[in-house]
Parts: sequence; C-alpha cells; structure tokens
Amino acid sequence: MHKVLRRQPWTCAKCLRRQKRLNSSATGTATATVQEHPFESAYIHGSPARHSDNAQLRELFNNKGSWQTSAKKSSGLIGNAHLTTPQGFQKFAERSLAQCKNLVERTLAASTLEQYRAIPKDLDRLSDLLCRVIDLSDFIRSIHPNAAIAAAASASYSLMFQYMNELNTTTGLNTQLKKALNMPEVTSKWSDEEKMVAKLLIKDFAKSGIDLPDKQRQQFVSISNDIAQIGTDFVNQMEHAREHVAFSAQQLNGVDPTLIRGLKSWSRAQIPIYSPASKMILSSANDPSTRKQIYVAERTASRQTIARLEQLLLRRAELAKLTGYDNFAQMTLADKMAKTPAAVSNFLESLNANNRPQVRKELAPLLEIKRKLDQGADVVDPWDHNYLLAKLAQVEASSGPRTSKSRLHDSVSSYFALGHVMQGLSNLFESLYGVRLVPKEAQQGEVWHPEVRRLDVYTDKQEHIATMYCDLFSRPGKLPNPAHFTLLCSREISEEEVRECQERDEPLNNGMPTYLGTNAISGVTAHHQIPIIALVCGFPDPSSSAGPSLLSLHSVTTLFHEMGHAIHSILGRTSMQGIAGTRCATDFAELPSVLMEYFATDPSVLKTFARHWQTDAVIPDEMIAALAEERTKQAARTGAWNNENQILMAILDQVYHSDGPVERLPIGHYNSTDVFHDVWNKYGSVSEPHETRWQGFFGHLYGYGATYYSYLFDRAIARQVWRAVFRDGENAGALDRSAGERFKQEVLRWGGGRDPWLCLEGLMGEGRGVLAEGKEEAMLEVGKWGVGASSEGSM
Repeated sequence: MHKVLRRQPWTCAKCLRRQKRLNSSATGTATATVQEHPFESAYIHGSPARHSDNAQLRELFNNKGSWQTSAKKSSGLIGNAHLTTPQGFQKFAERSLAQCKNLVERTLAASTLEQYRAIPKDLDRLSDLLCRVIDLSDFIRSIHPNAAIAAAASASYSLMFQYMNELNTTTGLNTQLKKALNMPEVTSKWSDEEKMVAKLLIKDFAKSGIDLPDKQRQQFVSISNDIAQIGTDFVNQMEHAREHVAFSAQQLNGVDPTLIRGLKSWSRAQIPIYSPASKMILSSANDPSTRKQIYVAERTASRQTIARLEQLLLRRAELAKLTGYDNFAQMTLADKMAKTPAAVSNFLESLNANNRPQVRKELAPLLEIKRKLDQGADVVDPWDHNYLLAKLAQVEASSGPRTSKSRLHDSVSSYFALGHVMQGLSNLFESLYGVRLVPKEAQQGEVWHPEVRRLDVYTDKQEHIATMYCDLFSRPGKLPNPAHFTLLCSREISEEEVRECQERDEPLNNGMPTYLGTNAISGVTAHHQIPIIALVCGFPDPSSSAGPSLLSLHSVTTLFHEMGHAIHSILGRTSMQGIAGTRCATDFAELPSVLMEYFATDPSVLKTFARHWQTDAVIPDEMIAALAEERTKQAARTGAWNNENQILMAILDQVYHSDGPVERLPIGHYNSTDVFHDVWNKYGSVSEPHETRWQGFFGHLYGYGATYYSYLFDRAIARQVWRAVFRDGENAGALDRSAGERFKQEVLRWGGGRDPWLCLEGLMGEGRGVLAEGKEEAMLEVGKWGVGASSEGSM
C-alpha cells in the first residue's frame, strides 16, 4: 500500500505515503550486449537499449553479489550533499528552515502585484522545503540500520515538524493568499496549476483552524497533536484481550497432533492467538465450540486498545466541531472525489447490495456441507468458514486428479525470479509509457543499506526523469510491509533558485538530480527537480538459498501494485510539488496501483518476462491457464466474502467518523463496540459473536480516517479502466501503447493538478456527462461498475 505521512494539513494535504546540481550525471544505458530473447521481440518492441538494460536488471536483482557500491565517488544519502554524516541532518534541516523563513517573510511582506502573483509558487516552495526534510527524515529514521544516523534523522524531523506547527498559527499567510485570490489582475496571470494550488491551500488553511480566534486556534493545534499521538499509540500498541487459549486433546480432534505437540502443558495445549496453530484449528478442528473460542479470541482487542480508539474518535469529533463541520467525515471528504459522507454511504450500500447475492451463492455449498455434519444447521457461522472451505476443497480434490494449489504455486515461483520480474516491469513501462528502468551504480554513502539498488528512469528521448531506490529483500529490523515512499517530488525550479545557488557556489537542489526540460502540462522549459522514490518490500533474501529470490504470484502482484504508485510519482511531473504524482485526492491515489494488479496476471505481460530461472524456458501456456483457473475458482469460493469484509470495514469507518462521536461530546464516552456490532449485523451476511471487539485491530482507522472506502472505490474504477481502455488484456491490449498513452495523458501526468472526475471522464471518453459533474450520481455510477473478485489484501 501506498505509505501515509500524517502532518498538519496545509503544508502537504495531498501527501499520501508516510513512515518522502544542475543535470544528472547518470549515463543512462549499459554497454553490455546480450542476445535478444525471442519472446521479447514477439510481444513487445522497445528501444535498442532495452535488451542491455534487461540483462543488467536480471543480474542486479537475481545475483545479490553482482552489484557493488562505487568506491570511486562518495555521496550523501540519496545524493543530498548535506547528508554525508549524521551531523549533516542538522545542517540540512537548519538550511531548509532558513529558506522557509525567508519565504514566509516575503509572503507576509507582499504588497505589489508582482509579489502577490508569486505567492502560490512561494508557498509551494515552502511546502517542498518542509516535506523534503520531513519525508526523508521520517523514512531514514525508520529504516536506517545505523542508530546514530536514525537518531539524527529523528531530530531533524522533530525540528521541522515543530516549525510546521508554528506555521499553522501564522494567520498572515492565509490572509495574504486570500488577498491575492481576490485580485483579478493577479489571478489572471496565474497558470492553472497555480490556481489549483492556491485553492487547495485555502482549503487546507481552513481545515487547520487558521480562521479561528487565537484561543480556539491554539486548541486546534493541541487537539491535532493529541490525535497524532493517540493514533500512533493505537496502531503501535494494539493487543489482544488474551494471548492464549487452552484446549484439551478432545477439543482439538481433527487437528494435526504434530502441530500442537510442543504447545502442551500437562493435559492441555496452550494455543497462541494469531499463530500457525490457531489458523490450523480454525480450518481443521471438528468441534465448533473450539473454533468459536479461537475466532472470538483472535477478534477481541484489549480494553486499553479500545479505549485508545474511542479517544481518537472523540478527539477527531472535537476537531471537526471546532472548525465548523458537523463531523470528521464531512471535514475530511470536502476535498475528495466523494465530497460528502452521503455520497460515500450511497456508494458503499450500492456495492453491498450488489455483492450480497454473491455471498449467499458462495455460502450455499458450505451450508450444504455443514448440514451433513449437523442436520439442524441453518446458517454458516463465521468460525465455520475456513473449516467448511477446507472440507469443500477435500470434496473437490476427491472428484478427480488435480495439481494441488501448493504444488502449482511452488512451480510457478521458478518463473518469477525477482530480476526477471523487474525486467518485466521495465518492459511494460516502456511499452505503455515510453519510460524504462536503468540500473545505476550507487556511490559510497548514497544508500542506507548495501542491499539497496538504484534505478534511474529514462524516457525514449534519453531524459533522466526520476530515480528509484529499491530495498526489496527482507532482513531483521526492517519494515515488514511493502510500501512506496516519495522522498522528493517533481517540481519546477525557479530561475531565482538557480541564481542563488550560483551566487553561493552551492549545488542546485542540494546536489540531488535535476533535468532541464519542458513541462508536459505548462510547456515551460526550465530546470526540474527529479522525483526520488524508495520502494521497500520484504522478499526472500537470495543469500539464504542457492538461487535468486523467487516470488509467489501474490508477491509479484504486490510488487506491481507498489510500482503503480511509483509510475504515478514518475509521470506526474507537475511544476508544483504540492500536486505532483500521488499528491492527489486520497480516493484517486490507489487507481494506478490497483490497475497494475491486472497487468501482473495478464498472459501477454507474463510472457514478456516469466522465464524459468534455471532453464530459461518461457512460462508454459498451460501454467498460465492453471493460474487463471485457480484465481477464478478462488474468486468463486471467497471473492464476494472478501469483498463484503472490505465493505463492512469501509462502512464502519464512515459510521465512526459521523455524528455518533460528536453526540457524545462533551461527556466523552463513545461505545465503539456496540457500533461495530450494529454495522456487522445490519450489513453482514453472518452474525458476529457479541463478545468480540475486532475494531481494535482496524489500524487503517488512523491513517485513512473516513477514507477507507477509497480502496474499494479505486478497485471499481480500475476494473472499468481495464475493461474499457486496455480491453481486458485481449489481443495484447495490456501492451497497447495507445492505451498506455491515453492513461498517461488523462490520468498519470496530472498528479493532483486536475479534478480527478475530469480525468476519469476524459479517460473513459464519456463526454461531459455524469462523471464530469462529480456529484452523488457519479459515485453511484462507479458503484454500478462493481469491484470484481477481491484479492487477499487491502490498502
């Protein structure tokens, strides 16, 4: 999922991923020559450099020891000239802080038309200076193995975050921006991007309580800080009400005894919650009461965890009321595609109504099996689901010889060596968008770990337009979840900045890469800040085996998903960083990444890279067909069930951030457990046991408060885009350059610089109709598209 950084909203409201010299010296292409793979030329036609780049990509990620950091040159982290030592973080932050203060003083002192015309760019530059320190520092402090560097990064993060809080009480910035917006002689000279950024900043100032009297404004800052602390504690300190459940041998009848042999204490087995043993019990224990005990224990959070969540919801309600909104959902959705809580509710209820018949269809064969075990059964209970699915699989397996699911996936992994998959992504991007991934040797000090690989992104005109650092292998202490981080956004560098660096004899852009080129939207030729991206995954470490890191199909899909965020950051090359790349409406940001999941399993795409790591044989058609059959079968078994779970979570998120908590003010008590059960029992197909408190494990309530519906919303859009633009992949539609160019021109290149409804309308070719209006009817239209079969994960 896309990583989320939460900060005071005005500076970077569109930043969605937390925990971000004049021309690049990168040479671009490798010089090695390799023989063209026949299947490459059969399916795709790329640049002459493609095949040498492909050879390097395969070698770089398949052979861990093949790529060494350059000993000839040294560099600061990600090329930043300041960050050659831990002390450099302090210098970087202080230098950036001084530049911020100059911009603030200039904005506050603006009095001429020319000075007012400069305000949007100055404030966007101010945001960039803050974000480049905060995003990079936050990332480095969480991933760098050197404690001194991590501590230095944390200190610079705190320094800039404290200054950002001060800016939220600087009312003069908002006043000056409003003055500029009310001067036609000023706004007539602004570009569309400047107008967009100015309007977004005004909204964000309002959300920050900038118009409130001094006392309330200080209260706003205090509540915001409380929310950040409570939310962080909620996510990081989740715990179950109990850690073990004890069972007798009789209660565990049906469970593989070797699995629990080491868990026995006297005559009873102590089963840890959320463990392989507990999962096995849910799928194999014959006693329904045993399965229910495990189910309830795994879905019951501690009272302290629930108390934190309820405190978070109440503080958010306070914040919304303080700023004049009815509730937190209304406050949050005002600048999203949905715009109102009512529109989100309509969308979710429409999805649920369309999905429920499919859930009943999936449950029917499970209920039939249950009735054979218990003649009086009339419902499938939630703790029955995995058990009955396992029984159904046994029945299907006994009906004829079949390749087991595990054997199929073990076999297919041999065709998914990490280097081959990275090569496939590069080929796909070149086929669709005219950009490719080029290995570049990192300099001493440039990366935070020796396993990190640098890739530069080049256009078919040999322009270096982005840099990506790939930290893809697992290691102790590393972030466990796949994530995309934008460490530096695309941005046009002003002539003034160029002159200042020349006068001070300082490297432009702190030494990080820039390029001199024409902006795709504005048409202006200028120096541009190159986006810098970090891609973090936890794939198997190849040093622990005789061969390369071999991925499961699920991991391949995950990598494609994260690369969808990356390509948005790469191609969303706006002149203003506040609307660059993934800095768009939250409920539009997942579209490129969810869409990429379709490419990951498309046969024509697979045949461009999936080759056996030992024999070099292309993945057989029969295996592709078997994978497709398995996905279809899995979707028929649990697709609607998984969809319903996502829908219920999204509805719960909306209810938690609606009027309920507001109505409990100022008393300060909100029963989130009762609300959880009300939602599950009203909208769900099976009844939730009244003992559970699962909401305590819904960590996305913090990072995606009132916007969790976004994943389902973008799944619905991605499904329709795949059908209408890429033709469901038929006739190599997944490699169609005209389709890719259409998606790039209508969606990716804009970042957040265009109303996403207009992007969608332009992409779908509907004419200026219901989508362009972007009202509740548009949300309902998207709801009619449906979301298809759910994948295992979520955002």
